[in-house]
Amino acid sequence: MAGLVRKFLASASVVAGMSAVFGAPAMAVGFTAIGTDLILREQVGTGFEVTDDLTQLNSILQGDSSNPGGNVELGSSDTGGNPLAGVEADNIQGGTATFTNVTEDIYNTQDWRDTTGKAWFSDAWEQAVEKNSGASPLISAANEEMFYGIFVGQGGLDMITDPNISYINEVGDDVVVGLAGHLNLADRFRFNSFLAAALEGVQMSEIFAYDINGVTGYGWSNSATASGLVDNDGFSFSGNYEVVIEGGGGILSEDVPEPSTILGLMAIGGLAAATKRRSAK
Repeated sequence: MAGLVRKFLASASVVAGMSAVFGAPAMAVGFTAIGTDLILREQVGTGFEVTDDLTQLNSILQGDSSNPGGNVELGSSDTGGNPLAGVEADNIQGGTATFTNVTEDIYNTQDWRDTTGKAWFSDAWEQAVEKNSGASPLISAANEEMFYGIFVGQGGLDMITDPNISYINEVGDDVVVGLAGHLNLADRFRFNSFLAAALEGVQMSEIFAYDINGVTGYGWSNSATASGLVDNDGFSFSGNYEVVIEGGGGILSEDVPEPSTILGLMAIGGLAAATKRRSAK
């Protein structure tokens, strides 16, 4: 991937895009809302019910990988502007942490598109080529840039930057974030049959931004388990994605910005921890 290097040593948390099995959190975490552009969905049976009651924030975000429960959508406005929205968690790593959407003024910058946005799409495209290259000669590694342009032109960056968080748990030294998403990414893009065909069977969560005691970055996952839940459209929230933000820093695995881009990323909201571990082949 042009402009990126592998295994850059840094004193930052590692975001691991992976599914993992953990025990119960060591201590309870309390949450407060950031902004007003949130949608709270409570689990009702195998579906969801929207509530405006912010006092339900704590109960909604207390799930885990075995029982994700409801979710909180960050940055849901249809009126434009994509205002900042998120949740603040107390009692995390001895302090506080914030988890937010990625606002339009950030994801529309060329730096963000060329680093974090492209890293996310490269994750997705690697799966697309592996799963669907036999269906069309256009689905190839050589055409990644072309399809990324189509993805951006179809509003893809807007669609992947308003995450739905199901739970945030502290497990030992790690912070585990559950994300509700589509088990099959193609279902999100059925309005464009060309793009949907290329992304058939691909698994990718949306992107969230975090700040844990001053350590900032972006997180997403490229591997899902079936949540056993689904929204009224028959597709949304069918997958549970899990991101583990490892405590103590270390080596940022996989693709991260090379040093020359880091200052620019910090200026637009923090080091983009485009740090995922690929799903086991």
